[in-house]
Amino acid sequence: MLKSSSSLFFLVSISFMLVFVSCASKEERQQKLINKSFNLVAEGQTPKAIKYIDEAIELDEKNPVAWNAKGIILYKNGNIYEAIHAYDEAVKLNPDYTRAYYNRSNAFYDAGEYYRALDDLEPALKKYEDSSFVYLAKGLAQVGLKQYETAKLSFNEAASLDPDNAEIFTNLASVYYFQDSLEISEQLVEKAIALNNEEANAWNLLALVQTDQKALEEALNSANRAISLNKFQPYFLNNRGYIHTLIGDFEKAQSDLRQSISIDERNPYVYRNLGVLALKKGEFSEAERQLEAALNKKKDLPLANFYLGELYLKQNNQSKACRYFNLSAELGEAEGQNALSIYCK
Repeated sequence: MLKSSSSLFFLVSISFMLVFVSCASKEERQQKLINKSFNLVAEGQTPKAIKYIDEAIELDEKNPVAWNAKGIILYKNGNIYEAIHAYDEAVKLNPDYTRAYYNRSNAFYDAGEYYRALDDLEPALKKYEDSSFVYLAKGLAQVGLKQYETAKLSFNEAASLDPDNAEIFTNLASVYYFQDSLEISEQLVEKAIALNNEEANAWNLLALVQTDQKALEEALNSANRAISLNKFQPYFLNNRGYIHTLIGDFEKAQSDLRQSISIDERNPYVYRNLGVLALKKGEFSEAERQLEAALNKKKDLPLANFYLGELYLKQNNQSKACRYFNLSAELGEAEGQNALSIYCK
Protein backbone atom coordinates (compact mmCIF):
# COMPACT_ATOMS: atom_id res chain seq x y z
CA MET A 1 0.00 0.00 0.00
CA LEU A 2 1.46 3.33 -1.06
CA LYS A 3 2.12 5.46 1.98
CA SER A 4 1.46 8.92 0.67
CA SER A 5 1.83 10.25 4.13
CA SER A 6 4.31 12.96 3.95
CA SER A 7 3.78 13.09 7.64
CA LEU A 8 0.83 13.31 9.90
CA PHE A 9 0.53 16.24 12.14
CA PHE A 10 -1.09 15.53 15.48
CA LEU A 11 -2.57 18.33 17.49
CA VAL A 12 -1.85 17.13 21.01
CA SER A 13 -4.17 18.32 23.71
CA ILE A 14 -1.68 20.06 25.94
CA SER A 15 -3.85 20.71 28.94
CA PHE A 16 -1.33 22.41 31.18
CA MET A 17 -2.11 22.10 34.84
CA LEU A 18 -1.27 24.77 37.32
CA VAL A 19 -2.33 25.42 40.88
CA PHE A 20 -1.80 28.78 42.50
CA VAL A 21 -1.39 29.62 46.16
CA SER A 22 -1.45 32.92 47.99
CA CYS A 23 -0.86 33.75 51.62
CA ALA A 24 2.06 35.80 52.88
CA SER A 25 3.44 38.92 51.26
CA LYS A 26 6.32 37.13 49.55
CA GLU A 27 3.93 34.52 48.21
CA GLU A 28 1.61 37.24 46.96
CA ARG A 29 4.46 39.01 45.17
CA GLN A 30 5.55 35.75 43.66
CA GLN A 31 2.01 34.96 42.53
CA LYS A 32 1.70 38.38 40.88
CA LEU A 33 4.89 37.73 38.94
CA ILE A 34 3.61 34.32 37.85
CA ASN A 35 0.31 35.87 36.76
CA LYS A 36 2.18 38.62 34.92
CA SER A 37 4.28 36.07 33.07
CA PHE A 38 1.19 34.15 31.92
CA ASN A 39 -0.49 37.37 30.82
CA LEU A 40 2.56 38.12 28.68
CA VAL A 41 2.37 34.65 27.16
CA ALA A 42 -1.28 35.29 26.28
CA GLU A 43 -0.20 38.54 24.60
CA GLY A 44 2.40 36.70 22.53
CA GLN A 45 5.36 38.03 24.53
CA THR A 46 6.69 34.69 25.73
CA PRO A 47 10.40 35.66 25.81
CA LYS A 48 9.55 38.62 28.07
CA ALA A 49 7.45 36.32 30.25
CA ILE A 50 10.54 34.24 31.04
CA LYS A 51 12.11 37.29 32.74
CA TYR A 52 9.14 37.62 35.09
CA ILE A 53 8.96 33.94 35.93
CA ASP A 54 12.68 33.98 36.77
CA GLU A 55 12.04 36.89 39.14
CA ALA A 56 9.25 34.85 40.73
CA ILE A 57 11.58 31.92 41.32
CA GLU A 58 14.22 34.21 42.85
CA LEU A 59 11.69 35.14 45.54
CA ASP A 60 11.31 31.49 46.54
CA GLU A 61 13.35 28.81 44.81
CA LYS A 62 11.62 26.10 46.87
CA ASN A 63 8.16 26.69 45.38
CA PRO A 64 7.35 23.85 42.94
CA VAL A 65 4.40 25.80 41.50
CA ALA A 66 6.76 28.49 40.22
CA TRP A 67 9.03 25.90 38.61
CA ASN A 68 6.03 24.23 36.99
CA ALA A 69 4.94 27.63 35.66
CA LYS A 70 8.42 28.22 34.27
CA GLY A 71 8.27 24.85 32.53
CA ILE A 72 4.99 25.78 30.86
CA ILE A 73 6.35 29.12 29.65
CA LEU A 74 9.60 27.63 28.37
CA TYR A 75 7.64 24.91 26.59
CA LYS A 76 5.45 27.48 24.87
CA ASN A 77 8.61 29.30 23.79
CA GLY A 78 9.96 26.12 22.19
CA ASN A 79 12.66 25.54 24.82
CA ILE A 80 11.74 21.89 25.31
CA TYR A 81 14.76 20.65 27.26
CA GLU A 82 14.87 23.75 29.45
CA ALA A 83 11.19 23.14 30.18
CA ILE A 84 11.99 19.55 31.16
CA HIS A 85 14.64 20.86 33.57
CA ALA A 86 12.09 23.21 35.15
CA TYR A 87 9.61 20.35 35.59
CA ASP A 88 12.45 18.27 37.08
CA GLU A 89 12.88 20.94 39.75
CA ALA A 90 9.14 20.99 40.41
CA VAL A 91 8.90 17.24 41.04
CA LYS A 92 12.09 17.23 43.12
CA LEU A 93 10.49 19.77 45.42
CA ASN A 94 7.16 17.94 45.41
CA PRO A 95 7.37 14.27 44.35
CA ASP A 96 3.56 14.08 44.39
CA TYR A 97 3.11 17.00 41.99
CA THR A 98 0.92 15.26 39.41
CA ARG A 99 0.49 18.34 37.27
CA ALA A 100 4.23 18.76 36.78
CA TYR A 101 4.57 15.09 35.80
CA TYR A 102 1.83 15.51 33.20
CA ASN A 103 3.39 18.66 31.80
CA ARG A 104 6.82 17.03 31.68
CA SER A 105 5.26 14.12 29.80
CA ASN A 106 4.13 16.54 27.09
CA ALA A 107 7.66 17.91 26.82
CA PHE A 108 9.18 14.41 26.63
CA TYR A 109 6.67 13.60 23.88
CA ASP A 110 7.78 16.58 21.81
CA ALA A 111 11.41 15.61 22.38
CA GLY A 112 10.68 12.14 21.00
CA GLU A 113 11.36 10.48 24.37
CA TYR A 114 8.18 8.43 24.31
CA TYR A 115 9.06 5.92 27.04
CA ARG A 116 9.75 8.74 29.47
CA ALA A 117 6.54 10.43 28.39
CA LEU A 118 4.62 7.26 29.26
CA ASP A 119 6.36 6.97 32.63
CA ASP A 120 5.34 10.50 33.57
CA LEU A 121 1.72 9.83 32.63
CA GLU A 122 1.33 7.11 35.27
CA PRO A 123 0.77 9.54 38.19
CA ALA A 124 -1.78 11.43 36.09
CA LEU A 125 -3.60 8.22 35.17
CA LYS A 126 -3.91 7.33 38.85
CA LYS A 127 -5.22 10.74 39.86
CA TYR A 128 -7.24 11.61 36.74
CA GLU A 129 -8.44 8.19 35.64
CA ASP A 130 -11.67 9.68 34.27
CA SER A 131 -9.94 12.32 32.14
CA SER A 132 -9.86 11.65 28.41
CA PHE A 133 -6.89 13.94 27.76
CA VAL A 134 -4.58 11.71 29.81
CA TYR A 135 -5.53 8.64 27.75
CA LEU A 136 -5.16 10.70 24.58
CA ALA A 137 -1.63 11.68 25.62
CA LYS A 138 -0.86 8.04 26.46
CA GLY A 139 -2.07 6.90 23.05
CA LEU A 140 0.06 9.49 21.29
CA ALA A 141 3.19 8.34 23.12
CA GLN A 142 2.36 4.73 22.22
CA VAL A 143 1.99 5.73 18.57
CA GLY A 144 5.44 7.31 18.81
CA LEU A 145 6.73 3.91 19.94
CA LYS A 146 4.72 2.17 17.17
CA GLN A 147 2.76 0.31 19.84
CA TYR A 148 -0.33 0.53 17.69
CA GLU A 149 -2.55 -2.01 19.40
CA THR A 150 -2.06 -0.51 22.85
CA ALA A 151 -2.50 2.96 21.34
CA LYS A 152 -5.90 1.87 20.03
CA LEU A 153 -6.87 0.82 23.54
CA SER A 154 -5.82 4.19 24.94
CA PHE A 155 -7.66 6.17 22.26
CA ASN A 156 -10.77 4.01 22.67
CA GLU A 157 -10.66 4.63 26.42
CA ALA A 158 -10.38 8.36 25.74
CA ALA A 159 -13.32 8.16 23.32
CA SER A 160 -15.46 6.35 25.89
CA LEU A 161 -14.85 9.23 28.30
CA ASP A 162 -15.34 11.95 25.69
CA PRO A 163 -17.37 10.54 22.77
CA ASP A 164 -17.83 13.92 21.08
CA ASN A 165 -14.13 14.75 20.81
CA ALA A 166 -13.10 14.88 17.15
CA GLU A 167 -9.41 15.00 18.02
CA ILE A 168 -9.57 11.61 19.70
CA PHE A 169 -11.21 9.96 16.69
CA THR A 170 -8.70 11.61 14.35
CA ASN A 171 -5.82 10.10 16.28
CA LEU A 172 -7.53 6.71 16.44
CA ALA A 173 -8.04 6.90 12.67
CA SER A 174 -4.35 7.66 12.24
CA VAL A 175 -3.39 4.37 13.90
CA TYR A 176 -5.48 2.42 11.40
CA TYR A 177 -3.90 4.50 8.63
CA PHE A 178 -0.43 3.50 9.82
CA GLN A 179 -1.58 -0.13 9.74
CA ASP A 180 -2.87 0.24 6.15
CA SER A 181 -6.47 -0.29 7.28
CA LEU A 182 -7.68 2.49 5.02
CA GLU A 183 -11.39 1.67 5.13
CA ILE A 184 -11.55 1.78 8.93
CA SER A 185 -9.35 4.87 9.02
CA GLU A 186 -11.66 6.62 6.56
CA GLN A 187 -14.75 5.74 8.61
CA LEU A 188 -13.20 7.08 11.81
CA VAL A 189 -11.88 10.28 10.27
CA GLU A 190 -15.27 10.96 8.68
CA LYS A 191 -16.79 10.52 12.13
CA ALA A 192 -14.31 13.07 13.46
CA ILE A 193 -15.29 15.53 10.73
CA ALA A 194 -18.97 14.96 11.48
CA LEU A 195 -18.25 15.86 15.11
CA ASN A 196 -16.22 18.93 14.16
CA ASN A 197 -16.13 20.11 10.57
CA GLU A 198 -13.26 22.46 11.46
CA GLU A 199 -10.88 19.80 12.79
CA ALA A 200 -7.98 20.57 10.45
CA ASN A 201 -6.02 17.44 11.33
CA ALA A 202 -8.98 15.27 10.37
CA TRP A 203 -9.13 16.85 6.90
CA ASN A 204 -5.38 16.38 6.53
CA LEU A 205 -5.64 12.71 7.46
CA LEU A 206 -8.58 12.23 5.10
CA ALA A 207 -6.41 13.66 2.31
CA LEU A 208 -3.71 11.09 3.08
CA VAL A 209 -6.20 8.22 3.10
CA GLN A 210 -7.69 9.37 -0.21
CA THR A 211 -4.20 9.67 -1.71
CA ASP A 212 -3.47 6.06 -0.83
CA GLN A 213 -6.81 5.14 -2.38
CA LYS A 214 -5.66 6.89 -5.59
CA ALA A 215 -8.58 9.36 -5.27
CA LEU A 216 -6.30 12.31 -5.95
CA GLU A 217 -8.89 14.98 -6.76
CA GLU A 218 -10.79 14.17 -3.56
CA ALA A 219 -7.48 14.16 -1.68
CA LEU A 220 -6.65 17.59 -3.05
CA ASN A 221 -10.03 18.95 -1.95
CA SER A 222 -9.48 17.58 1.57
CA ALA A 223 -5.95 18.99 1.69
CA ASN A 224 -7.27 22.38 0.58
CA ARG A 225 -9.84 22.25 3.37
CA ALA A 226 -7.16 21.44 5.96
CA ILE A 227 -5.00 24.35 4.80
CA SER A 228 -7.97 26.73 4.77
CA LEU A 229 -8.30 25.98 8.49
CA ASN A 230 -4.56 26.28 9.22
CA LYS A 231 -2.78 28.14 6.43
CA PHE A 232 0.74 27.95 7.77
CA GLN A 233 0.86 24.36 9.01
CA PRO A 234 3.99 22.97 7.29
CA TYR A 235 2.84 19.35 7.41
CA PHE A 236 -0.38 20.20 5.59
CA LEU A 237 1.51 22.13 2.91
CA ASN A 238 3.95 19.26 2.57
CA ASN A 239 1.16 16.74 2.10
CA ARG A 240 -0.62 18.89 -0.48
CA GLY A 241 2.67 19.34 -2.31
CA TYR A 242 2.98 15.57 -2.56
CA ILE A 243 -0.56 15.32 -3.95
CA HIS A 244 0.20 18.01 -6.54
CA THR A 245 3.29 16.00 -7.53
CA LEU A 246 1.23 12.85 -8.10
CA ILE A 247 -1.35 14.81 -10.10
CA GLY A 248 1.45 16.29 -12.21
CA ASP A 249 1.03 19.93 -11.22
CA PHE A 250 4.72 20.43 -10.53
CA GLU A 251 4.63 24.21 -10.17
CA LYS A 252 2.07 24.08 -7.35
CA ALA A 253 3.92 21.15 -5.79
CA GLN A 254 7.15 23.14 -5.76
CA SER A 255 5.41 26.13 -4.19
CA ASP A 256 3.82 24.08 -1.38
CA LEU A 257 6.97 22.12 -0.59
CA ARG A 258 9.19 25.20 -0.54
CA GLN A 259 6.74 27.02 1.73
CA SER A 260 6.63 24.00 4.02
CA ILE A 261 10.41 23.77 4.33
CA SER A 262 10.67 27.53 4.96
CA ILE A 263 8.42 27.08 8.01
CA ASP A 264 9.99 23.87 9.32
CA GLU A 265 13.23 22.66 7.78
CA ARG A 266 13.49 19.70 10.17
CA ASN A 267 10.72 17.61 8.61
CA PRO A 268 12.36 14.71 6.70
CA TYR A 269 9.22 14.06 4.67
CA VAL A 270 9.46 17.36 2.85
CA TYR A 271 12.97 16.45 1.62
CA ARG A 272 11.65 13.10 0.46
CA ASN A 273 8.82 14.80 -1.39
CA LEU A 274 11.15 17.32 -3.00
CA GLY A 275 13.15 14.31 -4.15
CA VAL A 276 10.04 12.66 -5.59
CA LEU A 277 9.14 15.90 -7.37
CA ALA A 278 12.62 16.14 -8.90
CA LEU A 279 12.44 12.47 -9.91
CA LYS A 280 9.11 13.02 -11.67
CA LYS A 281 10.62 16.03 -13.49
CA GLY A 282 13.66 14.03 -14.58
CA GLU A 283 16.06 16.06 -12.45
CA PHE A 284 18.01 13.06 -11.22
CA SER A 285 20.90 14.81 -9.44
CA GLU A 286 18.47 16.95 -7.44
CA ALA A 287 16.31 13.91 -6.70
CA GLU A 288 19.31 12.00 -5.35
CA ARG A 289 20.39 14.96 -3.21
CA GLN A 290 16.97 15.45 -1.64
CA LEU A 291 16.26 11.76 -1.05
CA GLU A 292 19.65 11.23 0.60
CA ALA A 293 19.02 14.31 2.77
CA ALA A 294 15.70 12.79 3.80
CA LEU A 295 17.32 9.49 4.80
CA ASN A 296 20.06 11.30 6.71
CA LYS A 297 17.32 12.84 8.83
CA LYS A 298 15.32 9.62 9.26
CA LYS A 299 16.88 6.29 8.24
CA ASP A 300 13.59 4.40 8.12
CA LEU A 301 11.66 7.13 6.31
CA PRO A 302 8.76 5.50 4.44
CA LEU A 303 9.37 5.03 0.72
CA ALA A 304 12.59 7.07 0.61
CA ASN A 305 14.63 3.95 -0.18
CA PHE A 306 12.04 2.84 -2.72
CA TYR A 307 12.22 6.15 -4.58
CA LEU A 308 16.02 6.01 -4.59
CA GLY A 309 15.68 2.55 -6.12
CA GLU A 310 13.40 4.00 -8.80
CA LEU A 311 15.91 6.76 -9.44
CA TYR A 312 18.82 4.37 -10.01
CA LEU A 313 16.62 2.11 -12.13
CA LYS A 314 15.89 5.07 -14.42
CA GLN A 315 19.65 5.63 -14.62
CA ASN A 316 20.16 1.96 -15.61
CA ASN A 317 22.09 1.24 -12.41
CA GLN A 318 20.32 -2.01 -11.57
CA SER A 319 22.65 -3.18 -8.80
CA LYS A 320 22.24 0.07 -6.88
CA ALA A 321 18.51 0.12 -7.57
CA CYS A 322 18.13 -3.40 -6.18
CA ARG A 323 20.09 -2.45 -3.06
CA TYR A 324 17.59 0.30 -2.26
CA PHE A 325 14.58 -1.81 -3.23
CA ASN A 326 15.88 -4.39 -0.76
CA LEU A 327 16.18 -1.76 1.99
CA SER A 328 12.60 -0.72 1.25
CA ALA A 329 11.43 -4.34 1.40
CA GLU A 330 13.22 -4.86 4.73
CA LEU A 331 11.09 -2.02 6.13
CA GLY A 332 8.00 -4.00 5.13
CA GLU A 333 7.08 -1.78 2.20
CA ALA A 334 5.05 -3.55 -0.46
CA GLU A 335 6.46 -1.23 -3.13
CA GLY A 336 10.00 -2.39 -2.42
CA GLN A 337 8.97 -6.03 -2.28
CA ASN A 338 7.19 -5.78 -5.64
CA ALA A 339 10.16 -4.01 -7.23
CA LEU A 340 12.51 -6.74 -5.97
CA SER A 341 10.36 -9.46 -7.53
CA ILE A 342 10.26 -7.66 -10.89
CA TYR A 343 13.72 -6.14 -11.31
CA CYS A 344 16.02 -8.06 -8.99
CA LYS A 345 15.44 -11.76 -9.66
